[in-house]
Amino acid sequence: MSLSYNLRFRRMSPAGRVTLEKEGELVLYEKGFRLRGKGANDQGGVVSFSDIKEFVVSDDRIMVHTFLKEHFELSGVGNSFDQLVRDLFKIRNDFLIDALFLKQGKLVAEFDAYFEQSNALERDLGKGRAMVRLYDESIVIVPAEHDAFSLSIHFMSQQEFDDDEYSVSITMENGIVVMLSQFGSNYDDFQEQFYATMSHMYQTVINQFEYQFIDFNKEQLVKLAHLMRKGKAARMKEIAKIDKGLAKKVEECLFKDEMFANTIAPLRSKVDDEHFFIGLSVADGKKEIYKFIVIFALPADNLVACTLGAYEKDIRKVQDTYFFRIVMEYGAAEDFVVQKVFEINQAYLLLNFVPDPFYKDKRELKNSIYKLAIRKLSYLRALRSSFLGRCPSILPELFSRNFDKVLEKSRVALHTPPSVE
Repeated sequence: MSLSYNLRFRRMSPAGRVTLEKEGELVLYEKGFRLRGKGANDQGGVVSFSDIKEFVVSDDRIMVHTFLKEHFELSGVGNSFDQLVRDLFKIRNDFLIDALFLKQGKLVAEFDAYFEQSNALERDLGKGRAMVRLYDESIVIVPAEHDAFSLSIHFMSQQEFDDDEYSVSITMENGIVVMLSQFGSNYDDFQEQFYATMSHMYQTVINQFEYQFIDFNKEQLVKLAHLMRKGKAARMKEIAKIDKGLAKKVEECLFKDEMFANTIAPLRSKVDDEHFFIGLSVADGKKEIYKFIVIFALPADNLVACTLGAYEKDIRKVQDTYFFRIVMEYGAAEDFVVQKVFEINQAYLLLNFVPDPFYKDKRELKNSIYKLAIRKLSYLRALRSSFLGRCPSILPELFSRNFDKVLEKSRVALHTPPSVE
């Protein structure tokens, strides 16, 4: 069932020039809204939520900024203004949860709370009442008057519960901090459900690792699970700190196919354990079925490369290798390696192990489920803007030639990816 509001609307160019102004109505749908003037013959036009960049609410009007070459001003709603704001955000947030891949896993529980979000520089990114939805692998914050956002369990670096203040502070790997409070009588329930969800996530990973790495003890595998939540690429040096034999076994899981090992050798020979990252997502440890990601950081060449693939026992399903420039305005490339690896990990894990949004032209993705993600997700936009090229990872000679081409291009600014054979 659609909702409708009588109002006045204006369509404007990016420069602020009014190109249309009418009295009429706004009709809300699941994936957007229609603005139409008075009169039975005026069908108006539909604005898709996937084309909307943001809503800006001030006084008695709403500015709708789009990714296209037009913006809209909504006003004249009268006493229904606050309800329109709530309905706009509620319906659009329902859309964003799917379009931005915010929910990871099944819904565990839902809570009403107050949120405060800030970045690493302590800049306020929003606050207010929100529904807090706990999923198997993420917490989705759905504010009443802000865009919904997600906290992936796999990228949480710290959680601090304050039982005196009935609040929890969650710090993410990228420096984002979210404080949740004012749970009412549900604080203890949230804390219990959160810890249970974290425990279940870790246990699921450990259960498969116990089959995959049967020669290693539980304590070592717990530490490995912490580094490789869901298959996140971890630095080989950190894996070796757990156990050097375990690190060797993890690497063997990647390169047990000789053709792949020979193909990727030019990259592997250029990195040490400080610049070599591996992630394993094990679906069935008994049958040795798993996905993998391997990342090679070459800061001296201003380059990061990653290869995606999978194994079913000894059957290899290696995809392409993707090359990205280390983009920086100042400083040394070495200082930005962790950031680039973080971008790749987020894109790989949160978009369900599909490489298409890494690199495909936005025209190819305009009708795909990634349309809004490539516009709104900062880590994905950063990754796409630094993309240099890709190459099949199963033909040594072809790979070697194209790797040389990428190395030539990685040191200069590119507007288009280098051609590969």
